[in-house]
Amino acid sequence: MRNLDKSKYNIFVFLQEMLKMMPFHAVYLMAVALINAFLPTAQTLAIAEFVNRVEGAYGGGLEVRMVLGPLIILLGIVIFKQMIPSATNLINISARNYLKTALRNRFMKKQALLQYRYIEDNESCALIYRVCGDVENRFWSGYRTVCNGIELIVKCVALMSIVMQASMLSGAAILLVSVPLFYLAHKTGRQNYVLQKDAVEIKRRYQYLAAILSDRDHAKERTMFGYSEQIAKEYDRLSDYANQKEAVIEKKRYANMKSGSLTMVMLAVIIMLLLLPALGSGKLSNGLYVGLVTSILNLVQGMSWNLAGIMQGAADLNAYLHDVSVFLGMEEKEDANAGPLKIPGFQVETIEFRNVSFRYPGREAYVLKDCSFVLQGNKCYAVVGKNGAGKSTLTKLLTGLYEDYQGQILINGKDLREYRYGELKWMFSVVFQDFARYAMSFRENILVGNGTMNEDAAHPNTQLFEQIIKKLELESCVRELPHGPDSNLGKLDRDGVDLSGGQWQKLAIARLLYSEAPINILDEPTAALDPKGEAKVYELFRQAIMEGGHSIEDGLSIKESPSIKESPSIEESPSVKDGPSMDKLTILITHRLGAARMADEILVLDQKRIVEQGTHKTLMQLKNGLYREMFESQRCWYET
Repeated sequence: MRNLDKSKYNIFVFLQEMLKMMPFHAVYLMAVALINAFLPTAQTLAIAEFVNRVEGAYGGGLEVRMVLGPLIILLGIVIFKQMIPSATNLINISARNYLKTALRNRFMKKQALLQYRYIEDNESCALIYRVCGDVENRFWSGYRTVCNGIELIVKCVALMSIVMQASMLSGAAILLVSVPLFYLAHKTGRQNYVLQKDAVEIKRRYQYLAAILSDRDHAKERTMFGYSEQIAKEYDRLSDYANQKEAVIEKKRYANMKSGSLTMVMLAVIIMLLLLPALGSGKLSNGLYVGLVTSILNLVQGMSWNLAGIMQGAADLNAYLHDVSVFLGMEEKEDANAGPLKIPGFQVETIEFRNVSFRYPGREAYVLKDCSFVLQGNKCYAVVGKNGAGKSTLTKLLTGLYEDYQGQILINGKDLREYRYGELKWMFSVVFQDFARYAMSFRENILVGNGTMNEDAAHPNTQLFEQIIKKLELESCVRELPHGPDSNLGKLDRDGVDLSGGQWQKLAIARLLYSEAPINILDEPTAALDPKGEAKVYELFRQAIMEGGHSIEDGLSIKESPSIKESPSIEESPSVKDGPSMDKLTILITHRLGAARMADEILVLDQKRIVEQGTHKTLMQLKNGLYREMFESQRCWYET
């Protein structure tokens, strides 16, 4: 698609695109529309010729050859009207299938290129849903509306030209009534689109509720909490509200259609009366009068049913194209679809936030304000803080999802914005709280972490793969799968196997470990686990990322330590000695401080900045420190 984000996507651009994308389908539909537009005129003239020849032969004997020409024309019109709908239906199906492939790929690509801020903005998400939800049908129905509109206009003009030859007054009457009708129908169509836009947003909400009521993912909680009845009531309320809005649309459309129909019937009667003087004076033959009356009545019938729909469709198309224009004009992320770009010889030395301030688009409150800290390479850091303190925002800024911050973020002294986005993709590997569960094989769920799944599938690093499986204690999980690591996971395939929540979490961490990214971030991926379970998973992760393993003060790790009941309090338990021994910089983001103890240093985020930084032991020595206060409040989670 041409670079339309720099120009308005109007009706002319839309028609050009349709002709470029599918010239045969577009030309066919337009040709049929134009032929249909001239058929009433041809039919009028054929009927007029037929009646006139019959009249001329009155009393002298009528021969078939005298009326054969008009009859052939009339027969051709009937055959055309009978045959074309079937062919048009086939064209419609073919066109939709073609557009589905062409447009969905293009619009999905645009979505993939969008700046991340649109994903978290409700208004932008609603617009994307309206534009991309049914794009192929919107484009094809829009093009059909244009063709139908052209057909109706040409049909009116062609008939009016014949009428005006007999009576200028009749032609003026058609023009006088038709123009206001077109305007009224278009105005109603614009109003209806606004109502439809609201109805679409409501539909999006109750379709989400329908998914909660029917999806397999929610089945256990539906059964456990018994919330189906309450959700069903809300679904019914929203559904009824949407139906009411659609009913208002239909009432307006019907009222507009019927008012136009009555007006056109009255106009047809008036035209028939106005043509009588021309018939009496001989200016208009009997045959032409009969043909005009027949065509005008057919036109009235067609306009009564089609005019309102065509004009509403035109208004709908115009508003939709405006939304498309806004969508295509949304700012794109440079290199958004680029694969990871490895930086030869790169080793992370430092990450620095220097007076960084940030607030989300459309919000006045800052999430971070003059936030500064420095991280050293080959160390493990934990970022802790209360819920809503902005911990995950650090991840979004570090990985380049948001660029509109104040201050500087430096990696090895180089401004983050100076790195290509593909380089940042290679540099970071992240496991988010809402990590993805891919409906593919167990093996592919891990290989995808390196950004080169197809290459890795052909030449996998088997040793690394098996090492990660072993260190994360996933060996028993693999043994239980029907086809080992090549077993399909999820619910798409008939033989798909679903894992437990903890197994999925370990699999997400395995994906991170398989990546060659020099910076690893775990953004609360174990939040769904209990505190002790989270500490266990983090300990497994710590062991997996060690080259030789941190030395432990008394030789104990969580795995090797006595049972929780017999173990000392977490404050007195073994801690990791300072000193880097990893080949990656690792950041653990959590609000549970037990898991943070494994880090070399802990950063405490509060009041939009880092307020404390140091080892667990150092921070616990701060008498009125926030970390100590938070740790004491959570001590009971880890002690019995």
